[in-house]
Amino acid sequence: MSIDNQPNLPAASFSFRPAYFMAPLLVMVMSLILTAIYFGQLPAEVAYRFSIDGAPVTYINAGLITGMLVGVQVLVVLLAFGLAFFLPRLSFFKTNQTDFWVKPGTLLGFMGNIMAVPQLILAYALLDVFVYNVHQIHLLPLWLFAIILIVIAAIVIGIFAIPVFVRAYKTFNGPSASKKE
Repeated sequence: MSIDNQPNLPAASFSFRPAYFMAPLLVMVMSLILTAIYFGQLPAEVAYRFSIDGAPVTYINAGLITGMLVGVQVLVVLLAFGLAFFLPRLSFFKTNQTDFWVKPGTLLGFMGNIMAVPQLILAYALLDVFVYNVHQIHLLPLWLFAIILIVIAAIVIGIFAIPVFVRAYKTFNGPSASKKE
């Protein structure tokens, strides 16, 4: 039995799963849908930086800013896919599956899906550019959205980390620690 009381799995059962990078993929699809909805309505030059009072400061070509923001998201999805595809093939994960405090699949799912946090910030920036340039209204400031998202992500990570810390504590302070007293 492993540390988390799950039966030991053969190395062959630990493999690539699309769930390991599903959140970044969904954010990218959402961004592509937003781009399909708004891109045709954008002027040739779009405002993307604003002063403290919300007035446009910097303009850029609509295709360039859209391409950059969506392109970075494609790179994030490819990185998450690479983690999900190549890490299970490393001998370290195959041979040490029972040595982790969490299952390797859970760890890979976390590693791949946590990339959706910065990607959501990019998607929000894309949405903000679209909404301002089409409707002339501002959404929540990007910095405030980023702080809110990071705080929520930290809380979620904390909730999922508590069982890992409890397992680690039990491992280090298990029956052998109580026999020493």
